[in-house]
Amino acid sequence: MLKIKNSLGQIFLKNKKIIKKIIYYIKPKKKNIFLEIGFGHGELTKKILKFNKKVTSLEIDNFLVKKNQNNNFNLINIDVLKFNLFNFFLKKKKKIRIFGNIPYYISKKILIKLITNYKIIKDIYIMVQKEFYYLLTANKKNKKYSKFSILIQYIYKIKFLMKIKKTNFYPIPKVDSVFIKLIPQKKKNKVINLNHFKHILNNSFKKKNKKIINNLKNIFNKNILNKLNKLNINLHKRPKEISIENFCKITNIYSKYKKNIQK
Repeated sequence: MLKIKNSLGQIFLKNKKIIKKIIYYIKPKKKNIFLEIGFGHGELTKKILKFNKKVTSLEIDNFLVKKNQNNNFNLINIDVLKFNLFNFFLKKKKKIRIFGNIPYYISKKILIKLITNYKIIKDIYIMVQKEFYYLLTANKKNKKYSKFSILIQYIYKIKFLMKIKKTNFYPIPKVDSVFIKLIPQKKKNKVINLNHFKHILNNSFKKKNKKIINNLKNIFNKNILNKLNKLNINLHKRPKEISIENFCKITNIYSKYKKNIQK
């Protein structure tokens, strides 16, 4: 019987056929640098190690770390949210490939960390709850569309790989999971300043049922709002009705406005 710590949101993938499929999707290569989020009992890790010995696994459960210490790879007893990804990148001198069955109760916090570090990441293969996947991929007018959806889609291209039924895990969770791939976007609609983009999204969704013109009037003067109207952006819509492309345009107008103020 596997020892479960409910406080850590532990669920373990037990279906070997699905594990094999996951490895097929990841396609590990000898020269890759791998970082695993949530070692668990090492079912995925052991398969990756057959192709690549440069695996570092993060595991918060001290019991699992002591039980599975192995000279073949680096197993670190740490909370992923406290792990310094950039220092890891500097040591390896190569973009990181990330994989894992991430703890569902902190999925959003983990993704925010991966958004911040997107420049040092090659790709990401993770399992998430089905409902969380819908949040990640929500489009405008969808009730799940949010500043988080916009930010993750701006930074990463998200690809659905397969659905994993809840019965393939132990203990059985309440909902099914989805295995997805994230690759940093080659941006067509690039924002000048990513922090400004976040600032615009925060202000736009502060009162998500209000028209965007009302949410942005505290940071834009009338002249700037007029410029936005000329870009054919309807500022009388609510934020959930504004596309990612138009949020990029709004951000770049704001960045130019801030630059002119500082002159």
